[in-house]
This record gives sequence, C-alpha cells and structure tokens, in this order.
Amino acid sequence: MTEQTILASDLRVITRYLMSVGIDPAPVLTAAGIDSSALSEPRGRVSAQQVEALLTRLVEQFPDRNLGLALANHHHMTDTHVLALTAIASASGLDALRRLVRYQALVSTQEPFTITEDAETVTLSKTAVHNDTAEHLVQVFVFAVILTAIRNIAGFTGDLTGIAFTGAPQGPEADYRQHFGPWVSFASGEANMTIPRAVLEQPVSTGNVDILTANEPLLASLVRAVRENNLPAKIKLAILDSLPDHTLTEREAAASQNMSLRTFQRRLEDEGTRFRALLDQTRTERAESLLGDPACSLSEVGYHCGFSEQASFSRAFKRWTGKTPSDYRKALLAPDH
Repeated sequence: MTEQTILASDLRVITRYLMSVGIDPAPVLTAAGIDSSALSEPRGRVSAQQVEALLTRLVEQFPDRNLGLALANHHHMTDTHVLALTAIASASGLDALRRLVRYQALVSTQEPFTITEDAETVTLSKTAVHNDTAEHLVQVFVFAVILTAIRNIAGFTGDLTGIAFTGAPQGPEADYRQHFGPWVSFASGEANMTIPRAVLEQPVSTGNVDILTANEPLLASLVRAVRENNLPAKIKLAILDSLPDHTLTEREAAASQNMSLRTFQRRLEDEGTRFRALLDQTRTERAESLLGDPACSLSEVGYHCGFSEQASFSRAFKRWTGKTPSDYRKALLAPDH
C-alpha cells in the first residue's frame, strides 16, 4: 500500500504558531518523527500518519484553544508554492477553488476534498481521513484559510450560506461564528462549506493568464509525480523544471537522481521506458496543454516546450502526435469537441 503523504512546507504554520507562544518547534516536530529540515524543501513530503500524531499532540497540549483558527492566522499562501500562486492567478474565485481541488494531491495524497456546484451555491466538502481530534483541527484550518483567501481575492464580505464540522467545537463557539459567520453547525455527518456562487464567479484583479500558462503543466506533472512516486514521473518533472530555458540531457537527469548514467538507463529500462521517450512525452503533454489556451501563440507554445524556432517545434509536434500544432489546436477548440 502506498504511503499517504503531506506537503512538508504546509507545516510551517505550526512552527510559526509555536514560536509565537514561546515554544521551540524543533522538539515538538522530532517527537512526531518529523525532520524539520523537510519544511524548507519546496517539494519535501512527510507521512500523513506523522502529521496526524503531531496535530493530536498539539490539541492535547492546548486543549482550550481553537488551534484550527490559530494556525490559519499563521498561514502564508507561499506555503503551498506553485499551487497557491496559480490559484491566485485564476480568472475568478470559482476557477481558483476548482484548481485547489484538482491539484490537491500536491498538499495531501489523501485527496479528501470534493466540490459540488449548482445554480446558486458552490459547496466544498471534506472526507474525514484523520482521527477525530486531528480531523476537526484540519477541517477548521483548511476552511478558514480558503475563506480568508476568497475574501481577499474576490472581495467577499458577506456570510457563507453554511458551514458544518463533523466534530464538537474546540474552544468557544463564538470564535467560529466570528470567523465563519452565523451559520455554523457541529457534529454533522459531513464537513462542508457552502459559498454563494455569484460571489465566486466575479472576476478577480489577481487573474493572470501568463502565470496560468506557465504553471498549469507544472502542476499536472507535480501531481503525477506525487501520485506515482516512481523514477519516470520524477524525471518528467525534472525535464519540466528545466524548460523553457534549458532542455535536460540524459546525463543531467541521471545526476539529478544521484545515479551513474548506466544505472539510470537500466532503472528506466526496468520501468519499461527510456529517457528520450520521457523527454518527448513531457514536451508533448506540455504542448497539448498550452495549445488549449487560444491566448498562447504557437511560437509561445514552442518556446515553453524548449524550442527556439517555431518550425522546429512544428516538426517535432507532428512527429509526436501526427498533427501540426495548428491542426491540433483547431480540433481541440472546435465547438463540438
């Protein structure tokens, strides 16, 4: 069974909170079996089981405090790196929320969130994946962080349609209502937060198509690497990281995994692939993603895939897919597609 993991840098909120109350976070992390150095690595991962143990210890240490809200006050959008930056660059709050759910494996491979939409509302639901103590803390923390982001990005100042938690309140109920509004319920069968759809559909000032164009393929590759956690996925991610300024060579790819070239080639053969195939797959996937954006010119697509000349890109793309980039885009953007 694959071990469930959580983005290590998302635990920085805990170190900030502990430091704010005069507690050295290092021994607390160590007691839960977490290496504090992982928190400074952009793609560091920690075991979900270790995180659950850490959160349970914190609640036991601060039984009278609403730790979910306290931790949310110490959250920085940059803790989740490219995911948060891409969400902020979305055209609307609804687009941002959809991206957070689509790429949630970057934060937690347990992928506990789903989104449900109707004509009037949008509901974000969370499946329970921790023990009761840790689960309630996580529910409060995540919903508080997302609501704060929506208020900041979309200018939402009204009340939620409703919010429900599966457990009993930790700390005064008034604290929940102060942050989430009047429609808070506890001991519910499902944790969810419901937001007026009209609020989320408003265009936001932080929308940036250039950031989306650059980051969306990276997010997709990051998710694959986290879910699959194998050598080919890691190499495809390394290739994507090198683009557009540089096209990773096979020797560089081997060195990135601390392997000799021969060992690297043998490991890929054991996985049923070769470096050249991974290079072509990565650039094909990136090109196909970018071609779905009509605002991105064919020369820009080629540039983001590591080609300095559009003609070279067009020849390579036809070799990969059997179609020219322009024909692929026409088919992709056709009304009946």
